[in-house]
Amino acid sequence: MPINYYSYSHESTRLIMRPLVLGDVKPWEDFMKSNDATAFFPPKLKPPHFTAKDWIERQMQRYENDQLGLLALTEKKSGHFIGMSGLLKQEVNGKPEIEVGYHLLPTYWKNGYAREAALYFLKFGFITMLPSSIISLIHIENASSQRVAQANGLTTDGKIIQNHGPSYIYRISNTDWTKN
Repeated sequence: MPINYYSYSHESTRLIMRPLVLGDVKPWEDFMKSNDATAFFPPKLKPPHFTAKDWIERQMQRYENDQLGLLALTEKKSGHFIGMSGLLKQEVNGKPEIEVGYHLLPTYWKNGYAREAALYFLKFGFITMLPSSIISLIHIENASSQRVAQANGLTTDGKIIQNHGPSYIYRISNTDWTKN
């Protein structure tokens, strides 16, 4: 892939996105301890089985293995770490896919940050990687994340059980992205 995804910071209107570092473990612990934030995670990705450090190290391994990965989101105004977003390589129904993902600390929910970050990475993905489409895998009961995907032009394209449990596949084609 002709990109340097994790070698620099990215910026949107209100956010700075940068590669995660081990120093991000402490603020990410608040996310991992929140029952609301992890409500739709499978048990294997929740404490005590999976810690904030495990989560950060998983993303760092993705960077090293050219699997893309989530990046830290920092609010420009305050400088606070507010969550993660980015692109991931996934396999869905035996087919390689590029997924846009987002996870915010509950304190920052309902401020449009997930939508802003996802839009940034959709644009980045379509411009630099030229995929035919980009997906989001969203638990069938996670209405908030579904609204973010829909607001960004993604529509449902099936359902899967693999990956993180019963999830809708939200998808936007490069053609539909270009139209918007």
